[in-house]
Amino acid sequence: MNMKDSKNIMTTGKGIHARRRVSIAAKQPLKPTFSARRAAILVLMLCVSLSLYAQQNLAEISRFINRPVTKVRTDAQWQQLNEAEVSRMLAGTMGKGFFDIDVASIKAKLEQNPWVAQASVKRVWPDSLALDITEHVAIARWGDKQLLNQYGEIFAPKEISSAGQLPRLQGPEGSQFLVMKQYQQFSQILFPAGLKLTALVLSSRGSWQVTANETMQLAVGRNDLTGKLERFVDFYTKQPKTKSDLFEHVDLRYGNGIAVRNKTDDLAGVAVL
Repeated sequence: MNMKDSKNIMTTGKGIHARRRVSIAAKQPLKPTFSARRAAILVLMLCVSLSLYAQQNLAEISRFINRPVTKVRTDAQWQQLNEAEVSRMLAGTMGKGFFDIDVASIKAKLEQNPWVAQASVKRVWPDSLALDITEHVAIARWGDKQLLNQYGEIFAPKEISSAGQLPRLQGPEGSQFLVMKQYQQFSQILFPAGLKLTALVLSSRGSWQVTANETMQLAVGRNDLTGKLERFVDFYTKQPKTKSDLFEHVDLRYGNGIAVRNKTDDLAGVAVL
């Protein structure tokens, strides 16, 4: 090997080492300058400051959003309930935070009142409750201590003395819907004759007894109820008022007649139809 070739090899080798040094240097990360480190520290300090500020003001923000409930809104005019009674039912609720109010619990509490058929409770921001309360409408008494609404549902207020003028309905357990339906039908038949149905009893054997105008007892039986009452009304309206006013007990269970006992008579007379 001559001097020229040896020189080329040495030159080539130096070139290889030089390229390696450049490649290794390129892979090493650049060191941040003093300005970059300072900017990162400032950002970190800003984040910490904001976090501390948020924590200090979180309670205040929460109090602003979750204000105490102090007002009750309602558009209904109640017949049986009054504001004082509703206030007592809400006593444990007022003053709680807006989002702390349990509307389902309030609804259940309101509906425990025997006069409340249904209640709706809504939160109205920032500090109010909206109540929508539907009361039962008493149509009749059921036995001695309960009432019936217009749908034949039973409810039992503590005091029913104010319902003394309502008709009294009675029947076996679970028969209230049937009795209410029959009451409405019988009332429509008797009304044109000036007779008001004041009591209706369904016996355990399925026999019906009607009281009209407080004192007149009508034994209707178990079959052809509408037909029997309609025949009685036709008979009743044809009698002189001085005579019909004396009817005390009327038996409609005959196939072709009516047995009538007057208030002044001991014996019953039979009218053949």
